[in-house]
Amino acid sequence: MLATMGLIFAIALLVVMIIKGIDMICATVITAVIILLSSQLSLSDGLLTTFSGGAGGFVTSWFLILGMGGIFGQLVLETGLATKIAKWLTQKLGAKMVGLVILICTFFITLLGINGYIMVFVLYPIADNLLRENKMDRRLLPFMLLGGGASANGFMYTLDICNVLPSGYLGTSLGSAPFLSLVFTVILAVCYFLYFNYAQAQSHKKHTNEELLAMYTSSNKVMSDEELPGIGMSVLPFIVVFGIVVATSSWGTSTSILFSLTVGILLIMATQFKHIENIKSSAKTGAGSGLNSMLTVAAVMGLSKVLSLSPAFQALQQAVLSMNMPVYLKAYFGTAVLTGLTGSAISGETIFLESFGQAFVDMGVNVQALHRIVTESALILNKLPNSSVAILTMSICGCSLKESYKHVILGTMIPAAVAGLVIALMATFGITF
Repeated sequence: MLATMGLIFAIALLVVMIIKGIDMICATVITAVIILLSSQLSLSDGLLTTFSGGAGGFVTSWFLILGMGGIFGQLVLETGLATKIAKWLTQKLGAKMVGLVILICTFFITLLGINGYIMVFVLYPIADNLLRENKMDRRLLPFMLLGGGASANGFMYTLDICNVLPSGYLGTSLGSAPFLSLVFTVILAVCYFLYFNYAQAQSHKKHTNEELLAMYTSSNKVMSDEELPGIGMSVLPFIVVFGIVVATSSWGTSTSILFSLTVGILLIMATQFKHIENIKSSAKTGAGSGLNSMLTVAAVMGLSKVLSLSPAFQALQQAVLSMNMPVYLKAYFGTAVLTGLTGSAISGETIFLESFGQAFVDMGVNVQALHRIVTESALILNKLPNSSVAILTMSICGCSLKESYKHVILGTMIPAAVAGLVIALMATFGITF
């Protein structure tokens, strides 16, 4: 009874701490202490062996990959590659197609595993200026950035950590279940485009052009065409990195990612050296960003190891496994709920796979389909108000939860829930490729 009460209190406190903005490392350690004490387990062994062992194992596996990913993202930011692509797309598609422009840009930036924070910093000024030019409602900015990223977070072969994590547990490749991946992304992208146009049309019915323009308090500086590289050189690193990932998928996930990122970094340095002011500073900033993300995930990994020791959590595991429900639906609901509780797609995936991954594999499920369903299900509730990514995006865009959050729910979270359920049902009926 004490262990059960302790587990409930610990999880509730974790959610509160995340909402309050307490550092994830501190929050997970506090949560682990409560679980260990209420379960009458050794505090020293639990923290120094179990928690630290889980966190250390993740760091050992992901140190180089996340560090290199951070450097790659920082170079993309500083050299203006994504800015050039966005400007070029705007010229070709027309400024009024701002929704499609931002969708395409966020998709390809996320596809290469570039940190979500960097993606927001790169595309926010561009999206804000395009909306202003077309007298559109800027309150949709958070939805545009978060929704566009979600369409690629779980796409086949993406380097985003949401797609990479399951490989370590299930022994799968980044391209697992490509058809299920395509179905999910198409549903999300279509809903994104339709909702953007609908919401802007509704806004124009309620507000005059003057009222819409009054929402913009300041203009955002975007690099001029003279400062930017050519479109060919801007697209090249993205094509090369993604192409290498696909071509080397048989090498193993970690080797493939590390090799592709290394080539991408060297290619940007060789072709864009004029746009890089200080390579040492860029590498330091980028690596720091990637490694900060690594430590956050490592802390969650440590907590998941402690959770596995709790008698109450073990009982919960057995209850979930014995539920009279198709296994793919269990994966769908389980991952989504854990993601919502922790406010993080990575955290939800980690805890789910750590707790249930091997048990599901032992049941004989198709691991390719399981990989894809877990990855996509983690993108449903990872934008709740306890999500640091959602809050930071709102802050950068200068939008409040009250005025912008409904668009995130209607344009991203609900479509993701529908798309996730669709592919879980498809897998249940035998469509697992």
